Formats: sequence, C-alpha cells, structure tokens
Amino acid sequence: MYNKSMDQRNNIRLYIAGGLALILIAVTVVTVLVLSSKESGSSDPSVVESLPSGTVTITDDPFLPEATGTESAPDNDYSSYPLNTVSDCQAVIEAYASDHGIDVFSYPVEIVNLLANNPDALDFVLHYPENAGTQDSPDYPGTIDVSSDYTTLRVPNYYQYDIRWGYKSYAGGIMAMNGSGPTALSMVASYLCGNSDMNPAWMASYAENNNYTMEGGTSWSLMSDGAIGLGIDVTPISADQNRIERNLDVGNIVMCLMGPGDFTDSAQYILIVGYSEEGYEIRDPGSPARSSQIWTFDDLAPQMDGCWIMRIL
Repeated sequence: MYNKSMDQRNNIRLYIAGGLALILIAVTVVTVLVLSSKESGSSDPSVVESLPSGTVTITDDPFLPEATGTESAPDNDYSSYPLNTVSDCQAVIEAYASDHGIDVFSYPVEIVNLLANNPDALDFVLHYPENAGTQDSPDYPGTIDVSSDYTTLRVPNYYQYDIRWGYKSYAGGIMAMNGSGPTALSMVASYLCGNSDMNPAWMASYAENNNYTMEGGTSWSLMSDGAIGLGIDVTPISADQNRIERNLDVGNIVMCLMGPGDFTDSAQYILIVGYSEEGYEIRDPGSPARSSQIWTFDDLAPQMDGCWIMRIL
C-alpha cells in the first residue's frame, strides 16, 4: 500500500542533504579565495583581519612622510637659540652635541666662554670637537685662499675664530683664543703688501717660528721686528690723536695693543684704519660687532698700551 507520509519524509531528507552540500561547497570556495588572496598579497575589502586589542594600523596616508626605516639627526636651527648668558651657550652646545653624538665634555670651558663673549663664533664653537688639532700640519696655511676677502681699497676683516684657521695651535692655546696678534698683522700685510699668502694661519706660523710669541699671546716684537721682516715700515708712537689722524689721511694703518676694557680682559691687538667726524673705523680680530662700531679717540686712548704706524716701505 502506498505510504504518502513516508515519501514526504524522504523528500525532506533530500532537501536537507542538498542544502548541506551547497553550504559545504560555498564554504570551500570562500576558503580557497581567502587563502589565494593571502598568498598573492592582495586584499579583499570583504575580508577583515581581526587584530589584538590595542594594535594600531598604519595606513598609506598621503599627508604622512614616507617611512625610510632610518633615523637621522634633527635638523635644528642652532642659530635660533638665545646666547645671552653662559647657560644659554651651554644649552645650544648640549643640543648640538646630543643631536650629533658628541661628548659634551669635548667642549673646554674656554670654548664655551668664547661663545658667551662672541655670539658670532657659534659655528666655530659647535664644530670644535671635530676640528680641534686638524690645522697643525706644516703645510696647512697653503690650503687657505683669502684673495677674495680684501681689495687694495679696503683693509680686510679677519677674525681669530674663522673656521679656516681658528683651530690652529698658537701660543699655548689656539688661534681663536690667543691669535689677535697674527690675525691683526695679517690684515695689515694683506692690504699693504697685496699678498694673499700672508693669511692669519701663515702669520701665526711666522710668529712662532721667529720667537714672536709668549704664553697666551703675541709679543710686541711681532709688530716691530716681525712686521719689518715682511717689508712693512713700522714707527712706534704714543696715543696722539693728531699724529694718528695725519697718518690715516695718507693711507697708513695704526696698530694698537689694547689693555683691559671694552676689547679684552687682558690684551688685544686691533687696527685703526680710518676716521670721520663721528670717530674711528677699526678692525678688531676678536669681534665683528666691535669692528662695526665707530669709536671716538676718547673711548680708545685710555685703553691703548701701545701704538705703531704701519706703511709700505
């Protein structure tokens, strides 16, 4: 006898079996697609990878710099640091040393004080550890060309802490600290003799080789015997305003040794190169700021420990 109820149950079983088979096929297809996507490195927007809690993803944001995998020293503008006190100077030195992997104790106290007294020496001071002792070879002055620094119409400005010669050993220290004498005479020789070989480094070697130095500075003899040996006529004078100005009128230069005061705590050589109604134009190898000022005779005279008129023979 035909059993209709049994046929219905069999049909239901077939439907269920067919449905399960379709689900199994769909799962297999999805699995294959996911595996294929991972192997090829492509991403399917319909597939989201779960991340552990706290994980941050990095996206290709066009406003972010491209990662290079390396870190470089910060590109700091060290000239923006204040340099009003010794502490300020120590701060910029510490920043530069940290950024460039330099031991901050490589900067002697004298170098920090140089910066405190001369903000223009910032570049020289920051690079001191890497350049100290590099300018002492006998032929080093031959690598310096100062011909573009002066003309026959104007006495040049040379500074002791110029990076071209400031690290050179001189008179028990370095040119930046002790070299006002050879730097000042180099300005005179460059102008009067028109010889670009007589740069401050050359002049420092000349002074030391001929015993015109003393511990911490330069002997007066460099400005007399030493200058004469270079072909320069030298006449020592007192601090006489009329005589100084008469010599400036005919193009001569006045070398002065300044004692404690506006220019130094000990001794500093400067040049007087011209004058006007306002005062004297000078060249101070220790300071661009002082060199740019106009000085009256009354300002200078009390600080003068020696004067020499210099002219070409």
